[in-house]
Amino acid sequence: MTSSEIKSPRNLLVQCSCVTLLFFNVLSAQDPALVLDKPHVSSQGVTFVPMPGTTVMFATWETRVADYEEFVKESNYAWSYKPHFNQTGDHPAVGVNLQDAIAYCNWLTTKERKAERIDSNQSYRLPSNEEWDAAINLTKARKTDAGIDDKVQDERVFPWGLDWPPPKRFANFAAQEIPGYEDGFDYTAPVGQFPPSGEGLFDLSGNVWEWVWDRKLQALPVGGLRGGSWAYFRSECLTSAYRYEVPAELRAPTIGFRCVFEDRRRTAVILADQKIKRETEAKQKQVSMAQTDIDPKEVAAMREKLKDGATATVSTDVSKLAPAVTGQPFKNSLGMDFVPMSGKEWLAGKFEVRAQDYEAFLRATDGDWVKKPAFLNSGVQPAVGVTWKNAMAFCEWLTEKDRKLKIIPPTASYRLPTDQEWSAMADLPEETGATAAERHLGNKLHFPWGNDLWPPVANSVNIESDKVVPTYRDAFSYTGPVGSFEPNSKGIHDLGGNAAEWCADEWATGDNQRVIRGGSWLFSEKESLLSSFRGHLGIEGARNDLGFRCVLQF
Repeated sequence: MTSSEIKSPRNLLVQCSCVTLLFFNVLSAQDPALVLDKPHVSSQGVTFVPMPGTTVMFATWETRVADYEEFVKESNYAWSYKPHFNQTGDHPAVGVNLQDAIAYCNWLTTKERKAERIDSNQSYRLPSNEEWDAAINLTKARKTDAGIDDKVQDERVFPWGLDWPPPKRFANFAAQEIPGYEDGFDYTAPVGQFPPSGEGLFDLSGNVWEWVWDRKLQALPVGGLRGGSWAYFRSECLTSAYRYEVPAELRAPTIGFRCVFEDRRRTAVILADQKIKRETEAKQKQVSMAQTDIDPKEVAAMREKLKDGATATVSTDVSKLAPAVTGQPFKNSLGMDFVPMSGKEWLAGKFEVRAQDYEAFLRATDGDWVKKPAFLNSGVQPAVGVTWKNAMAFCEWLTEKDRKLKIIPPTASYRLPTDQEWSAMADLPEETGATAAERHLGNKLHFPWGNDLWPPVANSVNIESDKVVPTYRDAFSYTGPVGSFEPNSKGIHDLGGNAAEWCADEWATGDNQRVIRGGSWLFSEKESLLSSFRGHLGIEGARNDLGFRCVLQF
């Protein structure tokens, strides 16, 4: 390609689009199961299809009576609701409150993970209001540059268009209340009896109201319903944008739900694509307005930036750093912070090792982050997908680096904490047992965020919030930036979530297994989030929720 071709705004757009495709192809090569547009089919035979404007896949129909009854039977869920009309297994389940719908989604997720039908990155849940907006084809949810006119029309439009009443047999409404309208059903209809949406979704309008759940919000005594039902007929309640707020515990014969399926890796790819498109469009606009040449080196740099996920780096002025001293806070050459531990000859890493720290090591050693998760697009997220051997190698490299810079003593070194040192950082009361395995779950009261405090206070730790209790939120779908939550009494962050952490100790089995401490963004079970909980993995193993923290030994 010639220099003049590179300078063309049109060619710049083409190049960036190629980078997007390369990014997708690299991810697909790492995980062949990751296909962006392939529908997913659940163990109950429900098809989930990709939804434009979202990162999830929507069930093509509402959760059926047969699906819900399987959940009630297998989980022994307390359930006695019966509508005043007859239903068969292919009718939508009704009388379901918000908690019932969430419980069903959690059950289906757990069931399919245990059967290895889906993995830990994948789950079922309720859609959010914004996702439902996209499913019902509101312009504001599908079009990034929606204008005022678009938004005004969104408030007026029905799923079938702008006219009232709806076309005959469009959906299951209270037909006798709408002059001239017929649908053929007095109560609920079997799912899939009316024309589907453009993406193949049935009954988005009518049949039963569907629960939505905005998980980023604090729990409220009200829940959201969308879509209307067999008993509704007022035009203002059947617009596509209408949001119906009701008590979250309400059970009614007009209320059901629909699930969505999310693969966190797919979500990361879609979000990365959106970011690339925004950056490309912004650059194209900048070029068009300025009408100036673009340095080919800048194009190459942008390619690398997009391909590498735009991971941030931080330059630290070593000349301004105070040398490490026992018992004093310390910042090293990578900008990593360490805090003193009372009476100890070592300093504790204040934060988990960040992606930008680990990438500095990889650049210096010509290493390759083979198992880097797709969602790591920020340098200040914890480095996860790292093996124990590579975490040890990072510590050795950083020791040599900072010794040469003379900011740590010649005898000092970075290393992984021992199991007992990790307990000290978590302020866990004294434990009994000679090994980590013997100390495992010895204390069943203490959590990293407080003693006998369950569930955690909302927005206090990054765990798999939707699996804990409906009242808990933490605002992150994956790992969050280190230090996003308050530190513990020792001044140390994220010991109870975000990323689980490697320790130096060998596990009792003696087969190159090493101890893992702390919960992660994928943890939700109470027992697994206790400070005394231990896991273990082989030294060559890696997980997308497993990172590490360094200590500085004098």
